[in-house]
Amino acid sequence: MLAATLAMGSAIGCHRDPNVQKQKYLESGKRYADAGKYKEASIQFSNALKVDHNFAAAHYELAKTYIKSGSMLPAYVELMRAVDLQPSNNEARIDLGNMLLAGNQPDRALQQAQAVLQLNPNNADAHALLSSIAAAKGDRPTALAEIQKALSFEPNKASFHAALGLIQSSDPTSAASAEEQLRKAVELDPKNATSHLVLASLLEKKGDTPAAMEQLKAAIAGDPKNAMARDSLAELYMRQGDKAKAEETLHQAAEDLSDSPEGAQMLRNFYMKTGQADRAQPVYADLVAKHPKSTQLKLVYARILLANHDLPKTKAVVAELVKSDANNTEVAVLNGMLLLNDGKTDEAFTVLQKAVKNSPENLPAKLWLARAASAKGDTSVAEQNYRDAAKINPRSVDAQDGLAQIAMQKQDFSLLTQVAETVIGLAPQYPNAYIWRGIAEVGEKQLDKAETDFRQALKLNPKDPNATLQLAELQLRQKKMPEAKPLLEQTLANDPNSARALGLLVSIDLFEKQPAKAIARVQDQIAKSPQNSAFLDQLADLQMMTGDKAGSLASADKAMKLNPKDGAAIMAFSRAQVALGNSAQAVTTWEQWIKDHPTDANAEAILGSLQEAQGDKDKAMASYKKALQIQPEQPVAANNLAFLMLESGQNADVALSLAQTARRALPNAPSTADTLGWAYYYKQSYYSARDLFEDALKTAPDNASLHYHLGMTYLKLADKTNATLHFKKAVALAPNTPTAKDAQKELSSLG
Repeated sequence: MLAATLAMGSAIGCHRDPNVQKQKYLESGKRYADAGKYKEASIQFSNALKVDHNFAAAHYELAKTYIKSGSMLPAYVELMRAVDLQPSNNEARIDLGNMLLAGNQPDRALQQAQAVLQLNPNNADAHALLSSIAAAKGDRPTALAEIQKALSFEPNKASFHAALGLIQSSDPTSAASAEEQLRKAVELDPKNATSHLVLASLLEKKGDTPAAMEQLKAAIAGDPKNAMARDSLAELYMRQGDKAKAEETLHQAAEDLSDSPEGAQMLRNFYMKTGQADRAQPVYADLVAKHPKSTQLKLVYARILLANHDLPKTKAVVAELVKSDANNTEVAVLNGMLLLNDGKTDEAFTVLQKAVKNSPENLPAKLWLARAASAKGDTSVAEQNYRDAAKINPRSVDAQDGLAQIAMQKQDFSLLTQVAETVIGLAPQYPNAYIWRGIAEVGEKQLDKAETDFRQALKLNPKDPNATLQLAELQLRQKKMPEAKPLLEQTLANDPNSARALGLLVSIDLFEKQPAKAIARVQDQIAKSPQNSAFLDQLADLQMMTGDKAGSLASADKAMKLNPKDGAAIMAFSRAQVALGNSAQAVTTWEQWIKDHPTDANAEAILGSLQEAQGDKDKAMASYKKALQIQPEQPVAANNLAFLMLESGQNADVALSLAQTARRALPNAPSTADTLGWAYYYKQSYYSARDLFEDALKTAPDNASLHYHLGMTYLKLADKTNATLHFKKAVALAPNTPTAKDAQKELSSLG
């Protein structure tokens, strides 16, 4: 019994020993990898890393698994980690160097080769990597010398013969030698797909297409998981005009490589290239039905559905993926995109944040997290993720575009110029870059330069509505209305939904005292774009301006039905209701909006204003407080709540703080000056109140409330003459109002 107990204790001890556990996971993963079961292998290597996250061998094996399954970004991360943890791992350095070279980073690849040669000057793989680097830089003599040096150390390595053959094949005079090297490579390693592929290319150039095809088939037979071999065979069939055989090859690739991103995607790419996009959806539906556990096929299918605007089916497929493979970064990105599209910003942000944590080098995950942060209103997080995306891929125009939007939002013209010039350097034919730089130049008052850039954007794309719009706005800034008008009309012709262009044309019509023309213009545009609620908002505003209250109400109501999320439509509808004496209906409308949009601080402030106009000050104060709970610096709520608190004798210190908050946000608004001045009055800071009222009246001389409050302030300063003057102005400016009655009362008391 004692012996048995001791034996059991020993077994338990081994089972709990982390070093034993991680080694078991490592060996299990290797067995799966050898069998071509890369998903299972990656799970086991990940299990080893859960036991010891600094287990260099597991990081390296996981990297190799990712490479074999075509997941290059995660592979790169794991290789970097493996090299950091084990600098003497020459194999990992060589793999990392080759990956860096494939990513167009030859100088960083060179560092890895040199690090290996410092440890072992005779390392053949390092010399082969130096050869590839030289070839990438166009240095053929060095490339030849280095690969021959590699062969001198390992004369029977097939990949070295293939590399030498590839270099020699670039020179017609050495074509025979190249073919000899490639045949040697195939002989040494019949399973080396690369050798077969390069030899096939050489044979096709010679005109021996049947032999080239045999080499490609041999590549597939020797390495059935090699996606490039399948793609190359399909391409050869296409060059021979045999589209059916090409499709058959890629369909078989999707079947055989259903767990590989490249294998799953190739057939869809074929359909797109050959103008058969409509075939993709039914074919992939069948593939997914045959391979229900294939994440990669489902991902491609979901993207096809999304491209076809079939959102219900896309959501269904993504929901399945989330259940089966939620930690897959591509799944998380698709899920995040859909959540963001549905307005579930916080949920999308959480999903994408986790995706980025799992795959910090994944470019789409970073970009979508930045977009979610931007939609959430978190500009700093959005900017950081766009910057991270630009580091991952300095050539990513999407990352630069995101930074440009952030720069424009912040009016950071220095950043906008930097982004624009970066993109111009990367893609000089990209019109938006010139528009961004032009906007920055307008912000810095360099109008001539801005016009040059806007015209360059227009030259690159004569139908770019953004270019014509920016150029038109520049002309308006310079008071060149006749030049701006045709540009705005051109903008609308190229983008019939441009509310900004239509709004500016309407402003010109109103400036020219032609309201009827403005209304006709908007109605004409609505006829062209009947689903654009913003145009109906503009019509409602014009109708209200011209006294057509019923028409304004009808237009706003139609806009609300078209787009229930259109806050401007709700605003126009409320104005019309109030004007028609239906303020209770306006209140009900905003209450429903708030129910649907519980985090809309502006809506709470508007509701409070309507309730205050109805005389329900208690409800108004409650709405203002809710607005400030959502957005502590909401200026309208802060201003109006401060005023009501002062009028009802509540805490003047709190009211003063709220009034200061409102004034900071709206420093030029007469209403915030009035409230802050009145708070100073209640705090007995009469000189501060007087100065503020006097200053505000310079820009708002017809504001009766300012005159009344200034009159009250002058009374406290014992200046009855000025008090009388401002009370009389208040009465004259706003007869039959509570303000006029209060001012008249003070005048009566003054005799």
